[in-house]
Amino acid sequence: MKRLSIIALSFVIAIILGGCHEEKIVLNSSSESRSVILKNTEEYALDLLISGDEEGAIIKTQAKIFQISELIRDSTTSWSVVYRYKPMASFTGTDYVEIETCTGGEGVDCNDIKVVSINFTIIN
Repeated sequence: MKRLSIIALSFVIAIILGGCHEEKIVLNSSSESRSVILKNTEEYALDLLISGDEEGAIIKTQAKIFQISELIRDSTTSWSVVYRYKPMASFTGTDYVEIETCTGGEGVDCNDIKVVSINFTIIN
């Protein structure tokens, strides 16, 4: 009888603790790396193909030597997120930017986070 009581009590505790289980969403993280050779008079643009209402992107690591390094999402990009970069006119060397994208969301959550790293080599 004592053994049966212990089993019944264990079962009740398991049900109670099971009801307190917190669901955690596991994000699918991935990364993409690009290498770009660019003249110091040119501008680079990358359409991230993100246009959903709850989707977006942020610059995680800003470029260092630039005239323009920004994310644009307006009527000029058909509401898709586009990253634009233009180096300083006299600069030659390397620069780097890291962009985090959030896609596939329902409500305010993301289902897919991706990091896009762009390594720039700036030439004359």
